[in-house]
Amino acid sequence: MTQISSKCIQRCLMFPFHPSHWRLMRHSQKYQQKILFHLEKVNNVAQTVAFKQLQQWQSHRLLVTHEALYQQTRFRPAMDFFKDELYCAEHFHRRNRQLIHAVPLMCNTMPESVLEIVASAAELHSLSLELDTVLLSHIPGTANINQLTLAQWINAYRLSNNPQQRARQLDLIELLGNELAKAVTMPMVRALLTWARLPAKLAGYEDIHHFVCAGFHAFEHLENPDDFLVPVLTTERALSREWFHPDAAS
Repeated sequence: MTQISSKCIQRCLMFPFHPSHWRLMRHSQKYQQKILFHLEKVNNVAQTVAFKQLQQWQSHRLLVTHEALYQQTRFRPAMDFFKDELYCAEHFHRRNRQLIHAVPLMCNTMPESVLEIVASAAELHSLSLELDTVLLSHIPGTANINQLTLAQWINAYRLSNNPQQRARQLDLIELLGNELAKAVTMPMVRALLTWARLPAKLAGYEDIHHFVCAGFHAFEHLENPDDFLVPVLTTERALSREWFHPDAAS
């Protein structure tokens, strides 16, 4: 395949934007440092068999907890986005490597609305993997994670003793959801995603483009994002408080 230089891709990606978006250039270094900080942390995560099994178990727990929402067609794409693209993506190391190489270019060409989404997603993904690593350390090595009971998982969750980080994880889900909901109302972002598909593929950034498009289309189906975010986050926050402080809940 013909190799395309980053300068060539940058010239192509810069073409559709209105001059008002160039105020972003002043902030490109801030976004670049913030995003790369979280991406580098993801690179250090080891995807062991037990780690993958834990993620799959937790994804199933999420769907069971919010089954009523998941059964509604308009909410399913949003749930799948958080479950598959952000949390349990099998190819996250490959996508992460692509993003590390693409960040300097993205920060000089993409509108601030897209960079905010990428920054929030990078922090959420990094934090979620960190929390999973800690939780896994509190599950006995002899345990079969595929047969883990909810009580055993809650015990490991409580022993992790990181309520502030768990609260931040849920806050990031809320932040990212609202950013995506805002982005779907912007015709410029929609046009950009459609236009950038081929340049992204030719530049080797296809996974990144797929990720952003998946988030965009997931929230495109929601007339009011709060119809999805509020019940999910209210339930998860209440459960987190109960799991960390069972005596207070009784």
